[in-house]
Amino acid sequence: MLAVERRKHIEEIINKNKSILVTDIAKQFEVTTETIRGDLLKLEKQGVLIRTHGGAILAEGSGQELSFNERDVVNSEAKQRIGKRAAEMIRDGETVFLDASTSSLHLARHLKDKKSLTVITNAVNIIMELADCENIRLISTGGQLTPKNMSFVGRFTEKMIRRNLAANKCFFSCRGVTISRGLVDSSEDEAEIKRAMLDCSDSAVFLCDHNKLGRMAIPVIAPLDRIDVFITDVKFDDEWQSKLEELDINIINV
Repeated sequence: MLAVERRKHIEEIINKNKSILVTDIAKQFEVTTETIRGDLLKLEKQGVLIRTHGGAILAEGSGQELSFNERDVVNSEAKQRIGKRAAEMIRDGETVFLDASTSSLHLARHLKDKKSLTVITNAVNIIMELADCENIRLISTGGQLTPKNMSFVGRFTEKMIRRNLAANKCFFSCRGVTISRGLVDSSEDEAEIKRAMLDCSDSAVFLCDHNKLGRMAIPVIAPLDRIDVFITDVKFDDEWQSKLEELDINIINV
């Protein structure tokens, strides 16, 4: 089988199943795992899929929204580094917003030794992660549950935040970020909750792994100048570096 034919079959498989394992596909096509990884790299460049540790998942924007668990494995090593570094910015006694992104969940996993911390979140997974921490005051926004994202959204959630809650820092992520459009997401429901958290925080910390840089989506959450700190695994080119410095955004590379 020609390589182009094999990649076409791989594309059909991942469109159907939404995820694949390198070992399974190598066995199916009777080629080496190195060959399949090369195929996945080419398909990722075409926007068909996103490579993960040991496999790949269907790319966002392909018409099927990925679940929280599927998104959690995308670039997980970078998200772990970003989350750990972000946790170092949180001082004992502070109040922080954590959105329902997978990046915020990685951050939450590094908060368990903090003292007198208040965490406000609309994320079910973060609530479960921190529920046993006696030293953390945990506040759920409540609202309408979206099972795919495991998050609370809707007018109730937004009003709860805007009328009753405030924080020293907001830690969040989103679908993508561009110089021209700023911070963008794939859901208006999720975007409006992030806007509310940003508006009710003293400062905003953006958690950005490299898969988000340059990615377009609708709707817009906020312009770039709403960010105070940009934590990322990306080495910026001159255009990005210049723009972030112009906006006086603190860049932390992990």
